[in-house]
Amino acid sequence: MSTPRSIQEQLQSLEPSAIIELFQLQLTAAVNGIDTTFFYHAGTNELFADVVFNGLTYQAVPVEAEGFDVTSKGAIPRPTFRIANANSSISALLALYNPLQGKVTRIRTCKKFLDAVNFSAGNATADPSAKFEDEIWYIDRVASENPELVEFELTSKLDLTNLGLPRRQVVEHCQWQYR
Repeated sequence: MSTPRSIQEQLQSLEPSAIIELFQLQLTAAVNGIDTTFFYHAGTNELFADVVFNGLTYQAVPVEAEGFDVTSKGAIPRPTFRIANANSSISALLALYNPLQGKVTRIRTCKKFLDAVNFSAGNATADPSAKFEDEIWYIDRVASENPELVEFELTSKLDLTNLGLPRRQVVEHCQWQYR
């Protein structure tokens, strides 16, 4: 999947629309015993209330994520995902579903493409397909937990299954003739 033309045009315009980060934390019955998805947005770019995108409501919760660097050298990135622990709500999830193993989807779009219900005058440019490619990460571990926030370390699917690339080892002889 490539970036839609509408997003490319926004990034190249003289006055681009603000980029909005949305997060989905998905728990599955197979791993956690419950099928549910939590929707969050960081409450930035003048959007401090809940946001609706593609018909889904994302709660305005202080969220911070970093380390999504893309590189072709070295190790696969291991981003961190910090979420406010207001009223110990995240700590309660950790206590109920210990260890908490879930999928975190990072969705990025432009403010211009959010659903019309987010704006008092509506939004003629609302477009749920106008978004960057979704980034899917998995919770590897809880890096820290305190009354203010919970920090998760995320990993890609490759790191989660301890899969190494390349799959074949380089040896000094032909493995096919050696047999």
